[in-house]
Amino acid sequence: MAKQGMTTRDEAVEQLRVIRTMMERATIFRALSGETALMGGAAALAAAWLSDGKSGWPWADRWLIGLGLVLVFNLIQILRASSAHGRSFWSTGLRTALRGALPSIVAGGFLGLLFVRAATPEQTKIAASIWILHYGIALLAIREFAPRSMVWLGWAFVCFGLLALAGVTGLNGFLSGTVAKLSGSHLMAIAFGGFHLIYGGIIVTTGRRDETAT
Repeated sequence: MAKQGMTTRDEAVEQLRVIRTMMERATIFRALSGETALMGGAAALAAAWLSDGKSGWPWADRWLIGLGLVLVFNLIQILRASSAHGRSFWSTGLRTALRGALPSIVAGGFLGLLFVRAATPEQTKIAASIWILHYGIALLAIREFAPRSMVWLGWAFVCFGLLALAGVTGLNGFLSGTVAKLSGSHLMAIAFGGFHLIYGGIIVTTGRRDETAT
């Protein structure tokens, strides 16, 4: 009986430790994601402006450069947060996030580039839709320790990506007419630019309000 009680208590302690760790990760993740989202949104709008009217590799090059800049910024943010909290850069949280997000990112990136090769406006829109969709799936893949706001962001990308694909492939007449008026750059600007700026603005402003309140 004593052994069973000890086992139950140990399990409860372990569960509390896991919950506390997840909450800490979510708090840090939320703080980092707001600033990175603003940077990503700004970079996406710049890439959309530079790539508008282009297709194929000249179109993709602008977006890949923008992605590289955002990744470097995010890396700096993670290094800064790790140093401030005295944690290792290659933390369990980072490894878990990469394990969850990378499959969708790699698969979506590869599929998108296959359509980019065709160098036509329609194929470019398909590539943009695939990237949007798979990015949303990647965000949802790490929802176990991400803040709830990021889960909503993931669903926004997934829904918009599916609607864009339905339009560009002719699956729905109304959506086809709407998407026909947009380019791949427009689709990317709405999702990666607009969604990120809205999300980042909400996270940063609410974070500052919470800091002021405390």
